[in-house]
Amino acid sequence: MQSSTKEEPGFGLDTSIFLHVIDNGDAEQRSQLASQLADFLQREDVPAAEREQVVPVVLKLAVDPVRDVRQTLADGLVNLKDLHADILFSIISDDDDLALPFLAATPALNHWHMLAVLRVGDEARQACMACRPDISEEAIDHAVKFCALRIALLLFENAAVTFSAEDYHTLYKRFGHSGEMVECLLACEDLPLDIRIMQAKRASNRMHQLMAERGWLPANDAAELVADAEDVAVLRILTQASEEELASVVAFLVGKAMLTPSIIVRAACLGEMAVVEQALAHLADLPRKRAGELMRGRGLTGFKGLHAKSGLPASCYWILQAACDVAVDEKEEGITLPPDDWGRRLIEALMTRYESIPLKERTRHLEYVGRFAAERARLIARRLKADLLRAA
Repeated sequence: MQSSTKEEPGFGLDTSIFLHVIDNGDAEQRSQLASQLADFLQREDVPAAEREQVVPVVLKLAVDPVRDVRQTLADGLVNLKDLHADILFSIISDDDDLALPFLAATPALNHWHMLAVLRVGDEARQACMACRPDISEEAIDHAVKFCALRIALLLFENAAVTFSAEDYHTLYKRFGHSGEMVECLLACEDLPLDIRIMQAKRASNRMHQLMAERGWLPANDAAELVADAEDVAVLRILTQASEEELASVVAFLVGKAMLTPSIIVRAACLGEMAVVEQALAHLADLPRKRAGELMRGRGLTGFKGLHAKSGLPASCYWILQAACDVAVDEKEEGITLPPDDWGRRLIEALMTRYESIPLKERTRHLEYVGRFAAERARLIARRLKADLLRAA
């Protein structure tokens, strides 16, 4: 028996008829073949070997010169979960109006495919990746570290994306100059507090520069206004921090030389004693619990020793001591004073409890309250200061 000169494919599947249609059929016939082969690949009972056999045929259809043929193939394969990588990337590489809808919808992408698209694809294809509900951790990591601003911003619109603290820091380092990125970052509830603080610092520096360039205020007034705004922003972040966050944020501020005496005094004037306690504990290198005990007057040296160990200026001592005493009163009475009432109690303590304070120092501490306390308490402090100066 003579052997046949025609090569017969194995596994009982003859692909020669498919190739004949591709080589000799018209566009309508090739489209019909594309639809049939797409249906064939979606059948669960097709052996893997036969799937492999039709891959070269499908690849020819994927680069067919007639767009309708390629569109028919893409439409037929778009829901296929297990698609050969060569076919997948042939369709993805097609014209945007065909490739992008397919890329956005196909379930055949694994994390390697996603990374490949992000690494070598254009921004339109990267945008499809950033918006996919099944975007992988590896793809998110790559987009955060290497993709353009537009792609990074799209990640914030994807409910499937969860950023780590490292991701937030990377995005801020890369795109902190972008108002859109800063807005997205600040809207994230889990944004690390050190980023919020650095943004507050950056914003105040820009404001100072703008005031200086345009001459809106005298230099000293502008500097004081900007410093106040920065302190207010930083203190707001500190007061909203959890106990665990507070310790790390205070350490960050100290490391950046941003924990100023004015922030601590401002916190004391507003009754934010948790912030004062954590700040003094860090500055004095003591456990927070021990610092709290000293602030409440326990121990041989009490608050005086804590203040000395913290390195804060002597000019802060009496107002911080008064705040500590008001905090003790508040605890003994079992109440929580609102900011205005706290400020009034602070003024009362400064004016009645410490006979050794010279008049000049009393007026200085009233100035602190008049600058840093809640609104009504500020008014009282300013009037009282004016009265003392007139009496003197």
